[in-house]
Amino acid sequence: MNKTFKTSLMLFLGNCLFVSFVSAAGLSGGEQFSTQLIEGHLMVQCAGGAPGPTSGSAICRSELLNPGEYSYFVGPNIDADHVSLRATREDGSVSKTKTEEYNSAKGKSRKSFNLWINTVFQRPLLGFGKNTVNYSLTKNRAIVENGTFIINVVDGGRSTCQRMGYYTSQSTADCSIPQNLCSRYFSENNYCQ
Repeated sequence: MNKTFKTSLMLFLGNCLFVSFVSAAGLSGGEQFSTQLIEGHLMVQCAGGAPGPTSGSAICRSELLNPGEYSYFVGPNIDADHVSLRATREDGSVSKTKTEEYNSAKGKSRKSFNLWINTVFQRPLLGFGKNTVNYSLTKNRAIVENGTFIINVVDGGRSTCQRMGYYTSQSTADCSIPQNLCSRYFSENNYCQ
């Protein structure tokens, strides 16, 4: 082989290795996620005798993220003990930094990251549209590798459960706040699929 060909081949292979190494980081759920608004109706009858209402009804609504609201970070098999993620969303907002332990032998976080659930105690990593996620792999708090990957979240539409939910309960609290039964209702109705 001539010297120019060898040099070109080495540069080409080096670039292929670099590209495959760089593209190795992301989420176990993939790069494309979609939301789905689900809704349905339920009615509940409560046992009489205790003070409080004896019936109630609710319109249940929930927003799901497909393929999942949690996902593992997957990355290189590099000697690291923690991974931190921080996303810049399409609207310009920035998530809080989320950190989990990293299993360097498997090349993934030991626990999954919350991508979408937003409560008093949890904040999501992602938002609608293009999310630029910066990651840092560390070993004993020293940065071993930094990188970026893109996750897209699109509107997947709306789905309504066809069946009305009917429940009986021994607790008048379920008639006072029938929305407490919405998780059960969606689970029993296969999340309106």
